[in-house]
Amino acid sequence: MAEHSDAYIVGRLIHQTRLLIATDDTIPVETKLQTQAMLKEFEAAVSVDEDEQDEAEVRSQYYFLYDELQEYADLEALLSAMKNFIHYL
Repeated sequence: MAEHSDAYIVGRLIHQTRLLIATDDTIPVETKLQTQAMLKEFEAAVSVDEDEQDEAEVRSQYYFLYDELQEYADLEALLSAMKNFIHYL
């Protein structure tokens, strides 16, 4: 099995989070719109080299997403998994 970088895994987790938000009918439309937009910003913020990331901004975006989505168990699990690959969260 090939090993993947932390950045690759975070990218996959973001992709799965985006897909789950889009397909989950229990999430209100307003929440979907807010979190999808923030998820896009979050993805851009973590896609640069780690030493160039604005840690405070990434943390702020992450905790916004977590606060909005923690009541949905699958999304909470995906977001929690990101903590294993972004060391400063």
